[in-house]
Amino acid sequence: MLTNRRKFIETFSIGTASVLLPIGTFASVKETLNKADSAKRIILDSDTATDDALAVLMAVTSPKLKVEAITITCGNVGFEQQTKNALYTLEMAGKSGQIPVYQGSARPLVRQVHGNATYVHGSDGMSDAHFPDPKQKPEKEHAVDAIIRLVNANPGELSLVAIGPLTNVALAILKDPSIVKKVKELYFMGGFYKFYGNINPGATYNAWVDPEAARVVFQSGIPITTVGFDVSVKSSVFTDADYEKVETLGTKYADFFLKINRIRRMYCKEHQKMNGSNHPDAITIAAVIDPTIVTEKITRFVDVETRGELTLGALAIDELGVWGKPPNTTICVEADEARFKKMVFDTLRMS
Repeated sequence: MLTNRRKFIETFSIGTASVLLPIGTFASVKETLNKADSAKRIILDSDTATDDALAVLMAVTSPKLKVEAITITCGNVGFEQQTKNALYTLEMAGKSGQIPVYQGSARPLVRQVHGNATYVHGSDGMSDAHFPDPKQKPEKEHAVDAIIRLVNANPGELSLVAIGPLTNVALAILKDPSIVKKVKELYFMGGFYKFYGNINPGATYNAWVDPEAARVVFQSGIPITTVGFDVSVKSSVFTDADYEKVETLGTKYADFFLKINRIRRMYCKEHQKMNGSNHPDAITIAAVIDPTIVTEKITRFVDVETRGELTLGALAIDELGVWGKPPNTTICVEADEARFKKMVFDTLRMS
């Protein structure tokens, strides 16, 4: 990117003495290129359903991120449907054909497929919106191979953002352990700090679906930041008043948001006792876009429960250091709700 930018500037500069350009043109071009170079480069790993779709929309429309690829992992609904949801979201965002989508593992590392979460997301993962099939097709390369290829080609430059189960990331580590030192960082939507689970009392969905994969990743040495269920409940809930505000926007993105959250909104209110719908994947992306949205974080050693009868998939946080191991995870504890919602509304106004 830097080399291409330099060549462009050199080419653009040739003969400028004989060409009349508006004052500030070169500075404007240089500023635009600097912004492109400074964008955080990510691979977004997703089990795309309602909240993932909002996260994808926020990621691909943010000037602060450059989404190099979207990889699909097992999770919320049927695997092919998740792929279609990601591709349709790209198309709706005007990014069809610009960002490759790779299909990864359709099942956990060692367990049977867990079923699905259509009770939260609807039969199509998009609150039964049943959008048309997208024009873009998934790439032929497997997501695990794509992750390995991209990380090896860009050592220290790519952040992995996992907003679904960690199966693809774990498989990439197991296939090529050298990528551990080449990944810049990993953001994971999962777990909680001094809170409660949403799939069993000790665990949240993304770790519970494939706890063995989560354990591989947390033991790998990749710098990990978690944005948990607790942060989403405290700081990402869209209330009835927020939905009314979205309805007044009258944009394509606002309409998309309203359609994909119909079932999720009811589920969160009726079964999880919230006063609206929480958006854990979206607030995770918000923290990637602007880390200062996180107002409190701690570092702890974290492992994953893979055998517990009652707590399968729990992120075991060594609060008192009883294991005597150095911290391997940054845990987000609190986030700025107002700034998160502003980011979402700014996104929804774009179209």
